Amino acid sequence: MPVQLHQIVSGGQTGADRAALDAGMALGIAIGGACPKGRLAEDGPLASRYPLREITGGYRQRTK
Repeated sequence: MPVQLHQIVSGGQTGADRAALDAGMALGIAIGGACPKGRLAEDGPLASRYPLREITGGYRQRTK
């Protein structure tokens, strides 16, 4: 049975999370989520094209 995807929620981590955000943007699917303050990721600051909300809890808070 087909499933319709309405939104992709991510923490912006490198790899599959970022790929899902990119795919959502390319397909016109809403994207969002939360990232650590300063938009930190393993590979440096997260690009501003990803509309993620900054949180103060750091990496652990992002993955909750």
